[in-house]
Order: sequence, then structure tokens, then C-alpha cells
Amino acid sequence: MTAEIAILNSNAIALAADSAVTVGREGGKVYASADKLFQLSRNAPVGIMLYGQSMFLGVPWETIIKCYRSELGTKSFPKLEDYLKDFIQYVKRSKRMFPRKNQRDQVRAVVFSYFRFIVEKFKELTICEYDKNHKMTETQIQRLFANLVKEELQKTKEYSKLEGISTRIVNAIKEEYSRDIAPIRKEVFGNLPMSRTTKNHLKEIFLELITSERMQEGSHDTGIVVAGFGEKEHFPKLVETTLFGMASNHPLYSEMERASIEDGGQAILVPLAQREMVFTFMDGIDPVLYSQFEEDTKRACRGIFDIILTNVKKKYSKYGANLERTIQDKLDNLVSDLYNENRRIRTDAYRSQIMEMVASLPKDELGGMAESLVNLTKFKRRISKQQETVGGPIDVAVITKGDGFVWTKRKHYFKPELNPRYITRITREDSL
Repeated sequence: MTAEIAILNSNAIALAADSAVTVGREGGKVYASADKLFQLSRNAPVGIMLYGQSMFLGVPWETIIKCYRSELGTKSFPKLEDYLKDFIQYVKRSKRMFPRKNQRDQVRAVVFSYFRFIVEKFKELTICEYDKNHKMTETQIQRLFANLVKEELQKTKEYSKLEGISTRIVNAIKEEYSRDIAPIRKEVFGNLPMSRTTKNHLKEIFLELITSERMQEGSHDTGIVVAGFGEKEHFPKLVETTLFGMASNHPLYSEMERASIEDGGQAILVPLAQREMVFTFMDGIDPVLYSQFEEDTKRACRGIFDIILTNVKKKYSKYGANLERTIQDKLDNLVSDLYNENRRIRTDAYRSQIMEMVASLPKDELGGMAESLVNLTKFKRRISKQQETVGGPIDVAVITKGDGFVWTKRKHYFKPELNPRYITRITREDSL
């Protein structure tokens, strides 16, 4: 996990990222030396931040980004989103960096993980069914499993398709990986009785899973944020996507989300990955606590209504029945109005006032604010019982149209004074 911030106003965009990286599965070893913020172009005012996986198909993101930067050279694009699109295309055309075997291994891992999820869910259903009837025939087991698979297929179909998924790509993925489904199915489900229809449904689930945003429920995705200015853009912009993997040499990524300063009179704050402390600072209340407050308020209103109604019905049954119909229709609206008013007050008292100041912040203060917000999450993790998945030095960069990409705080894994040749080489490359 990680904590990253992007803050935009009419003058600049500030980016800040921590350095924590978890090695191994969830709950693994945490190191505080990862690089997540990079200059994407040597010449253009564009940066890139990453969160999620530190590698893509076994290749470190740092290697991918620096290779792309070398290939990009002095080339620039009119719009910021063109950089992200070109970066995705670079991943697609780097076939030697991402061989088909690595793609197949990841696809198999995603399918295997999802089939294991179905097994665990099926075990729970079987136990519940057995507790009810104290017996289960093979036919009942087969029917229960078939219904579960059918439901999961329907759920998976409800997810949005990934960006750029065409019929041609779907057919290519189906042709390349369909033969892998049977051995995975046998490994996960063993001798579990299932009909031919159920087997076909499992094949359909595979295809829907690989080509839809349900892939985000796995653990292989990386958030990619590109920020700065296109050549023909005067105000800063941010574009974000999630890259899940590759299949049949096609990058699997979500639709791009955008945040931009349009008229020079506003500010935007975009928290990424672990966001709860940023929302607490901006709204004056922890989002989990506020959600619990809303649920408790709704439950309390309904409880009071039920108590009053029960007592009224005891004396006036007909009037009580009419009262129940009248209040029932209005109760949800009353609670909703309460929530909306609460949100309005919270916005006016906290968020709006902060954003008004952010709109006028000079670029150095913008970078300081971005660093401070990442530090909030880092400090919370430091003093709580939770694993320190946010930590280490905080890298900060500020991007302006005139000055370009400028580091205001940057860690090194070495002492610069001991590596003058490295500093000279980087300085020479940046001047080209």
C-alpha cells in the first residue's frame, strides 16, 4: 500500500509519494525505500506516480518508466492524456520485455485465484445446506454448484469492460488461453461433479473476468497517474488509469479518469491509495466514523418510529395503521435530507475554505501541503497498531508550465557526493 497526493491550482500541480513497499503477500515485509514518483519526460512538464504493485509482469516499474523516457526523447504531445495513452502503447509494443509466457502465467494466476474464491464460497453454501437438511446427495451438490457458478457468471458480466476491449481482442484471448481452463478447473475443483453446462459457464467466467473491471478484485493491479501539462494546455491536468496485466499482447487497463483546472480560478485535491487521513483533514471527520454515524442515525430514527407506532397501535389500531403508511413514505426522505444538510455544513465549514486557499497557494507552498498530507497518513500508521504500509522518505515534485518538472524533495539510496560521475551523467542527459 501507499499514500500519494496530487494538488492542482491554476499555477502548478504538486505531487507527493511515500516510499513504503510491501514485499511478499499481504502482511509481508515492509521496506521504506521504493520510488513511486518519476519524471516522465526529459523536456515536457510531465510526471508519473504509481501505486499498487511495484512490478509489472516481473519487470520493475522504474525500469519500464526509464526505458520509456529514453524512447520518448524530446517528443511531446498536445494533450496530457496523450502521454498516458502513448505509455500504455509502449507497454504493448515492448514484447521482449513482457514475453507471452509471463502474460500466460499472470492470466492463469488470476483465474486460479478466482476459482479458489468460488470453492470457498461453495463450501460455505454446502455447510449451510447440510445444517438445514442433515444430508446432501450428489445431485443436490451438483445443482448447488451449478447455481453458484451461474450467479457468479451473471455478477461478472455486470462489470464494465476494460478500455479498448474489442471483439477481435476477446477472440484472441479466448483462442490463446481457453486450453488453460481445463487443467486449472481440475486442479481447483478436483472431482467435484459438474455438468457440461457448468464447465462452459466457468469458461465464460474466465473470459469475462480477464476483460472486465472485476480484475481489480485481484492483487495484480497498478494505479498509474500522469500529471502536468500537454504542449497546448495552459492549466495543469491529471489523468489516471489502473493497469491489471496483459493478455495476448494487449494491456488490460481501465477507462481513464481526469482532473483538470479549466479556467484558472479553482483548485483540486486528489488523494490516491490510502486516503482516509486526507478525507479526515478535508472534512473534519474520519470517513469510516461518518459512515457509521449515518447508519446509527438511520437505525435510531427507525427505532424511535417503531416504538411510537407500537404504542399508538395498542390504543388506536386503525389510526396507527394510517400513521404507519404516512410516516413510512416520508421517513427515508427525512433521513436523506438530514444527511444532505450535514454534508453541506461539513463542506462549507471545512473543505470549501481549504480549497479557496489552495487555489491561491504559490508553488512552494503547494508542494509543502502535498508532503504534509502524505505525512498525516504516515504518522497515523506509525502510532497505530496497523502495519506501517505508509512510511519512509516522502518524494515531492512541483510541475509548472514554465519551469517544468522540479524536485523539491527527493531521496537517494546513495550519497550524491560519493557519486559525482552519476550526477554529471544525469545533468548532461537532462541538458540534451
